[in-house]
Amino acid sequence: MKTTPSFSAAEPTEAEIQKQAYHLWIDGGCLEGVELDNWFAAKELVKHRHGRAHGHAVRGRHEDGRTIRPGEGSA
Repeated sequence: MKTTPSFSAAEPTEAEIQKQAYHLWIDGGCLEGVELDNWFAAKELVKHRHGRAHGHAVRGRHEDGRTIRPGEGSA
């Protein structure tokens, strides 16, 4: 029986999520009680970066407001 390989973007590691969550906590003013929110936000951010690293088309906005188009860097 022949199987077709399926593409699966690498999942972020716990260390990657933890590091991003820490940065979100710092950026958010070191508030208490936001750990879980920061964790989930960090996981989504890191997954988004993993997707971009694996060639997925990503749309959004640069920090300066310019539109990000698929294949464009985040400079």
